[in-house]
Order: sequence, then structure tokens, then C-alpha cells
Amino acid sequence: QTAVREFQARHGLVADGRIGTGSQRSLSASAEDRARQIALNLERRRWLKREVAPERIEVNTAAAIMVYWKDGRPVHSNRVVCGSPSNQTPSLEKPFASVVANPPWYVPASIARNEILPRGPGYLASQNMYISNGQVIQRAGPTAALGYVKFELRDSYAIFLHDTPSKSVFNLAMRQRSHGCVRVQGAVEFARLLLSPDPTLLAQFDEAQDTRETKRIATGREISVRLLYWTAFVDGQGRVAFREDVYERDARLADALGIALSLPRPVDDGARVANDVGP
Repeated sequence: QTAVREFQARHGLVADGRIGTGSQRSLSASAEDRARQIALNLERRRWLKREVAPERIEVNTAAAIMVYWKDGRPVHSNRVVCGSPSNQTPSLEKPFASVVANPPWYVPASIARNEILPRGPGYLASQNMYISNGQVIQRAGPTAALGYVKFELRDSYAIFLHDTPSKSVFNLAMRQRSHGCVRVQGAVEFARLLLSPDPTLLAQFDEAQDTRETKRIATGREISVRLLYWTAFVDGQGRVAFREDVYERDARLADALGIALSLPRPVDDGARVANDVGP
């Protein structure tokens, strides 16, 4: 069972020691296809600039994990929830802008139109939402979709990182479930870590958390945020790890390069969280 658990951990599965459907799918991949999968990820890496910022936040959207690097070393990691296959989190690199304590949520028009307004005014009231000049807004609060903190990026096309009240989603193996933004496990603790080099900024954040005031706090230093897609990578223990091609980017790249690839297709595990309409 130890070997099975290690295999499951390297493939992003629940490490329960039982060979279920997900383990069977991963075991069905041939060594040749895994080698091709590594080659496709190396090709994607070739597109990136070689120099990386010594302080950065990297999110692997295929694995739904985040790593915070400082002074060129990984110092903190979290599970995250990324965009679903139909609302994919884009790959991008942007400068970090600010931490927002107790953020309201300005609901995107598509989410409002398709998922919120059809439920009627009673639903809006129950979710602490209101409409202002045609814009659906959710007030900040413990059950708000953005939770207690938001991490803003500069020029990121409405993509950002944030807290969430739906904590149970972090326990799932497949965490590609959002509308495209990135939900961070332990987001308040991570915000305090980012602000800890400046005691004044940290005190401002802690005070805002105590008073539930909405407050935007800039870190005052350059932090790069990279949203990347790696289905083959080296994990924190130095092992080669694999993830399912949930966004089918490996498949499309293989087609473009004329590479024969026959990896098992991802399967939705069916898990759902009630009233989860966050970004």
C-alpha cells in the first residue's frame, strides 16, 4: 500500500492506498506517452523567459497548487482551486498589485446573467447582494465569495487570487472548479506572510481583519505572479509528478507538433458544492 500511496501522490490522486478509477486511469498510461507528456511540458517551458523573479507566486493550474518563492527558494505552498475546463484559468505572468482585506465582489456580467439573476431577488438578499447601476455586487463578509482577502494583479484581465468560504473544495483531488480566478487555501495566513516584511502593513491588515473594514494594502515591492500549466513537473520531494490534462492543452499541442499522444482523458468526479458561484 505504501507504493500505491506514493504513486497516487505523484499523480495528484487521493492517497488512500486503494486502486480506484483514478489510479487505474493513471496506471494505463504507457512509459512512451509519459515521455511525450514530459516533452510537451518542456516545449511549453521553452516559451517562457529564462530569468525569473527571486520573489514570485507560481500557480500550476493543472495541479491546482501554488508555491511562493522568496530569495529564489520555495518557502510556502498551498492548494488552490482554479478555473474549470469550461472557464479555464489563463496562463500569464503579471506583477502583484495589492492585498485587499474584506473585499466586496463585483460580479461579472456573465455570472450575474446566467447564475444569479435567474434565482430572483430572494437569492440576492440571502447572499448579501444588491444591484447598483446594473452591476451585481456582493458585500464583504464571512460568507462572501471572495472570503476575507483578495490578491490583486496589475493588468490581469479580471483574473486574481482570493480566499473562499467553500473550504471543502480544497480536499478534492480535482480542483479545477472556479470561473477562472484562483482560490487560495489558507489565504489570510498567506496574506500575512506576504505583508510580514513590513510590520506597519501587517498591522494595517490585521486591524482591517479585526474591524472587517475593506482596505487595500500595496506590498511596496516587486512580486511576480505566474499562472502556468504543467502536467509533468518535479514535486517538492524531487520526484517527477504527473497530472491529467484537464484543459486538454497537451492534446492540442501534441496535435500541432504532430506527436502521437494517447493519455487517458480526465473524468469529472461529480463533486459539487452548493451555492458555489464565486469567480
